[in-house]
Amino acid sequence: MITKYKSTNNKEDAILTQKAKKSVKSFEELYRKYANKVFNYFWYRTGHNKPLSEDLMQETFLRAFKNREKYKDQGYSYLTYLLTIAHNLLVDYYRKPKSIPVEELPINAMPYEIADELTKKYEAEALWRAIQSLSQKNRDILMMFYQQEMPVRDIAKVMGMTENAVKLNLSRTRKKLANHPYLQDIVLFSDAKRKHTKPRFLEK
Repeated sequence: MITKYKSTNNKEDAILTQKAKKSVKSFEELYRKYANKVFNYFWYRTGHNKPLSEDLMQETFLRAFKNREKYKDQGYSYLTYLLTIAHNLLVDYYRKPKSIPVEELPINAMPYEIADELTKKYEAEALWRAIQSLSQKNRDILMMFYQQEMPVRDIAKVMGMTENAVKLNLSRTRKKLANHPYLQDIVLFSDAKRKHTKPRFLEK
């Protein structure tokens, strides 16, 4: 069974974000806690472009850092707030001139290491092809729910949708993937490996 974010995690974030308004060190803790998750959010959506993913991840935290004193805790995980910034950054990036239109965001290859219980490679390939056939919006919601283990409430916040709309989207997507029994194993796709980098918000 997939474990969703617990309220204790949100409480920890609330304490850290409050301290981070006055303490750079506390914000660094948030960076260490969520940098890889934000990086992977971009990595999945930029065709495994590590330099670009790193740059967008750093920009996400830089914006969050600059606005840390204005941040208001609304009961969501801080990751939800970061992914909202990340989502907007990604849309802006693809809207820039000489870039791929936002309507044509790439169908990206997620990391491709599958759980040991997937005994035949073609089964994983069939599942991945099915996921690739989904729209960008449906893939994003699916990945947030299964791979990043985000609750529906937080997904709705990031995507600018109602909770019922997210639930309906997930239900329809699951029906599309009904012939692929390994849907739950999406959470076992490996994340991108990255070296720890100095937070850009610390640069003078």
